[in-house]
Amino acid sequence: MKDILVHLDGTAADDTRIAHAGFVVGLFEAHLTGLLTNIMQAPVMPVADGMAYAVYLESIQEKTKERGDRDAERLAHRLDAVTASSELRRLDIFSEAVWQVVAMQARASDLLIALRPYGSERDEGQADVVEAGLFESGRAVYVAPEGAAPPAALQSVLIGWNDTPAAAHAIAEAMPFLRKAGQVVVVTVDEREAAEQAGEEPGADIARHLDRHGINVELRHVAGWSNTSDALLNEVERTGADLAVLGAYGHSRLREWVLGGTTRDCLTRCPVPIIMAH
Repeated sequence: MKDILVHLDGTAADDTRIAHAGFVVGLFEAHLTGLLTNIMQAPVMPVADGMAYAVYLESIQEKTKERGDRDAERLAHRLDAVTASSELRRLDIFSEAVWQVVAMQARASDLLIALRPYGSERDEGQADVVEAGLFESGRAVYVAPEGAAPPAALQSVLIGWNDTPAAAHAIAEAMPFLRKAGQVVVVTVDEREAAEQAGEEPGADIARHLDRHGINVELRHVAGWSNTSDALLNEVERTGADLAVLGAYGHSRLREWVLGGTTRDCLTRCPVPIIMAH
């Protein structure tokens, strides 16, 4: 993992994102790219004097660009302090373009680092960033809890396994992290269906797969829960996990992605960073 992309927006939340980017870059001695999305005010139809409105709009856009200049200079210095191998890409765009821009930039990176989009009063722009990374980039997204410091070390990683393509993709994308971890715990949750359809404990195949990669893995089967996200988050607390790995479930609706309940619950409530892939 040598090419890390971190989303930045010029707000105080950049401190959290950059701290987590520093943690990841330190693990892998990777190159760090900051993607600053400087949001421009979208034009609307004037209701009175068109010329006066045009002057007003130009003034607003100029102020937005000046703010972007200040943010870009400040953030470039912040990234340089994290690693000598860094760069800042600043894009002046309308909010409607965030989805496309983030997806395109993330495709040429190993990992996108973003802020958790739910469970706070942050605007919908954060959800656009995470969902664009998950559903349009083909890459994984490292989602940091707002205001939370990164792990001091990568001692324990929890994997939520449910035998789906999304979960398999998440594990594949997170493999560099799993190799760095002291312990990896694979958790399967009994959803009141036949658990031993293959004649053995659920998750045994993926545990063997990880073991063959030289990963110290433990398999846990959790029963007695009616809500999968509650069960997984409880295991995050019990194991003292520094990082969680989950497949992102969602379905499309007129080009809009709708995240499944477990995915959204974990993105709302998980106290540690999550690596997710679809």
